[in-house]
Amino acid sequence: MKAQIYYIKDHKESVKQANEALRSFYKHNWNAELRPGITAKTVEDYPEFGWNIIENSRLHDFKNENYNKYLTKMSCAINHIKFWEEVVDEDLPMAFIEHDAICTTSWDNVEFDEYLILNCEFVFKPPNKLALKQFKDYVWPSFGLSDWPSNWPLNYYKENKWISSAMAPGTGAYAITPAGAKKLLTNVMKYGIDQSDFMINSHNVKMQYYIPSPIKFNNINLSTSYGI
Repeated sequence: MKAQIYYIKDHKESVKQANEALRSFYKHNWNAELRPGITAKTVEDYPEFGWNIIENSRLHDFKNENYNKYLTKMSCAINHIKFWEEVVDEDLPMAFIEHDAICTTSWDNVEFDEYLILNCEFVFKPPNKLALKQFKDYVWPSFGLSDWPSNWPLNYYKENKWISSAMAPGTGAYAITPAGAKKLLTNVMKYGIDQSDFMINSHNVKMQYYIPSPIKFNNINLSTSYGI
């Protein structure tokens, strides 16, 4: 599996964690590389910055309430959009990896359909920001490759076309096929951009998970998507 590890250039801790991630992926024979991500300082230079924002969205709220955070969230979203475009261009499944990921095992050549979360067993546990009281007892219902569970507790809650769709629990580590990337791009261009993990939802793409998870989080969460 080809994996792109995104980090923030000139951010000492981000660079440090990205290199730790890279070593862990090399150890388990993934085809991994580092990618400097778009940031709040550079995002306005990209044409995707002018794309529509989906109505009544989290990203729309940030634009109206906290423009600096809006720039950070928009830069995250466009990193994913450009990644999806590359998956389509290369016509190969690829993995999007955030700098605080640690690979724990080799890729098993799982034949998933569109979107596959790679760190599902760790998304509701510290240090991840989704380690919240309402999610702490959630148990994924099956082992191996499975379609997204029907009892999923994290759903899109904004009043627009995507409301009530199952939503990705962050974007720390996932794989996408060309078919999945095309669907995400089509829906984002049709409806608009939202925060990155809000765009990946069951309205826009078929979602699957795999246990045991091949990727976990580093011990420290840098919270860079929160502008820190």
